Amino acid sequence: MARIIGDNSDGFANETEIINYLNSSKYYDNLNENMKAFLSFLFRGVSIDGLPIRASKPTGMVKPDIAITINRETRYVSVKKGSGNSVHQEKLNIFENYLRCSGISDTIITYLKEFHYGDGSTDGNGGNRVSANDWLSVNYRKATEMNKAFSNPDFLIGIFDRVLFVGNVSPAPVVDAIFHGNINNALWASRDEIITYLLAQRNTASNIHFSKLTYQV
Repeated sequence: MARIIGDNSDGFANETEIINYLNSSKYYDNLNENMKAFLSFLFRGVSIDGLPIRASKPTGMVKPDIAITINRETRYVSVKKGSGNSVHQEKLNIFENYLRCSGISDTIITYLKEFHYGDGSTDGNGGNRVSANDWLSVNYRKATEMNKAFSNPDFLIGIFDRVLFVGNVSPAPVVDAIFHGNINNALWASRDEIITYLLAQRNTASNIHFSKLTYQV
C-alpha cells in the first residue's frame, strides 16, 4: 500500500542501539534522563525502580520494533526516526479484500484501483500512466467520495491498527507506544493518544488519505 523508498539501515541501526543500550544499562537508575522519562511513561502504573530491564527485537513481520520487559510486564514499541516515514506496505489485492470486509463499497474500491494504477484501468493494463497529482486534478469527485468513505471513525481505528499498531498478520503483538528519535533525544505517544489525535484531525488535502495518513502508490 505504501512503498518504502531508500535505505532504511539508519533506522535499523537506531533500533539496535536502543536495544543494546537498554540491555547494557540493565536497570532503570542507570539510564539517561531521556530513556528514564520514556520508560516511566511506557510502564506508568508499574513499579520499575531497581528491577532488571530486558529488551529484544520481536520476530516476524510485526509492527513493534522493540519489546521491553520489566518485572514480567512487556511493552511493545514502534521506533521512528527522521521525517516522511512510510509506516506500512502491502499488496493492493490484499488491501482491497480488507476494504471490502470493512464495509467499503465496490464503487469506492474501483476508484481506488483507478487512482492506484493511473492508466485508465483497474488492473494496470491500461494506457499511459499519469502521476497521482494529475489523476487527482481530473478526478476530484472520485477523490472526494473516497476520502468521505475513508473518514468513518470506526473504519479509521481499524486502519490505524493495521498500518501503525498491529499490522495485517495474526496473531501479532500490539504497539503500546510510538517512539520517535534516539536514546538521547526523542518524543513519544501511546496508541490511545495517537488514535485520539488522528480522529480529531480534518485533512482537507486533495490526496487520498486516512486522517493525516496518506495513501501512496
